[in-house]
Amino acid sequence: MIANREPLTDKLQTARRIKHLIETFYLDLQLCFISRRGKQTSLDKLTLPEFFTFVKNIPYRRDPRPVEVVARPYYCIKHRALGMDCKKKGVLIGSFLRIKNYKYRAIGSSQRPDKRVHHIFFQLFDPEKKEWRNVDATYPHNVLFEQKKVSHWEVLK
Repeated sequence: MIANREPLTDKLQTARRIKHLIETFYLDLQLCFISRRGKQTSLDKLTLPEFFTFVKNIPYRRDPRPVEVVARPYYCIKHRALGMDCKKKGVLIGSFLRIKNYKYRAIGSSQRPDKRVHHIFFQLFDPEKKEWRNVDATYPHNVLFEQKKVSHWEVLK
């Protein structure tokens, strides 16, 4: 395995690294299979609701401090039993949106009073409704397209 280690020092660098992994390795989803209705199906063949449910059912696990880890989709899926935080789940969601040709963007958000960004998730653009819709599969209670209650959010470019 080739590893690229670099310190992730701020939200913009982290978002750029996540987007790079998505754009470079989104086709990994064609190499990862799950059992669906008794047969093996590659992840890129799932519908958005099916993939969202698959990702949100992966256990949540925070990276050990002070280390922040992001990985290509293949390794996220391969090691999913270890759990994932919002960054790794974001790589998966972003890769799915990319492989399905959705227009998407990364959002940094905060629920803290000081508005310091501590969470990343993705949105897709719905051309019918002409609006951005949330696709945050970080936690098991999250719902596809649900509105978020945050003190601050910003598009991470």
